[in-house]
Amino acid sequence: MLAGYAYTEKMHWRHLGDIRANKPSATEWLDQLPKQKWVQCFDEGKCWGHMTTNLSESVNSMLKNTRHLPVSSLVEETYFKTAQLFANRGRQTQAMINSGSQYSEVIFDAINSGQQESNTHIVNDFDRHNHTFIITETQSPLETPRPPGRFRVMLQSQKCDCGEFQAKHLPCSHVMAACKSVNVDPMTYVPMIFTLQHILHIYDNSFGLLPHESMWQEYEGDQWGPDPRRKRTAKGRPVSTRIPTEMDEDENERASRKKCELCRQHGHSRNNCPNVSSS
Repeated sequence: MLAGYAYTEKMHWRHLGDIRANKPSATEWLDQLPKQKWVQCFDEGKCWGHMTTNLSESVNSMLKNTRHLPVSSLVEETYFKTAQLFANRGRQTQAMINSGSQYSEVIFDAINSGQQESNTHIVNDFDRHNHTFIITETQSPLETPRPPGRFRVMLQSQKCDCGEFQAKHLPCSHVMAACKSVNVDPMTYVPMIFTLQHILHIYDNSFGLLPHESMWQEYEGDQWGPDPRRKRTAKGRPVSTRIPTEMDEDENERASRKKCELCRQHGHSRNNCPNVSSS
């Protein structure tokens, strides 16, 4: 996993070497895959930090209770769930905009985390016209298992030697430190695609209404049905579960920081949210 999530080629080859030492057959299989398909530092920022494991987890959580159903029921449930998701997310995004928010909580959390980490960096300004810097870390990063390092930051070309800035398109802690030293707002380096207004445009798309089966036109094609030989013979309801991962939050922790489901603000619930427009 570390080899795929690496922000730089050096870190990728280092983690791939660890895999090769422990299981050469796994490395031989990985060598057959195009690097830009599974390694962050080779995708030229096209994945925006989204990895296959994260997307599959999202799909898995959506279809948790329906993946064992017949194909027709699975398609219908997927369609209805997606339509409901777009309506709910659009309503929630609009409420956050009405409350005065410009970015989602995910962006603010990433920015706040980078700002806290940037307080431990030493900044050396090399060119005040082109905004180039050398950032020296004094502590090991919390998320990356490596010793403190030294990185070049080029604000005009939006590049940092750590690779995180190019992969996620969000300012890393080194960029935060450089911006702080020259009194530049780091939010100027956050693309417009992360704004709530841009996200709202995505959820403005609507899904067509499906009439009842009695109102459908007569179908004259082939008739398909389930194979009776593949019918379940075990008694009782099949158990549909998923393996818990680090993405699962503790219920108590989730309840302790409960917010409004629409505008994501404290102090009220979605039933009495003051930021929901009447239209």
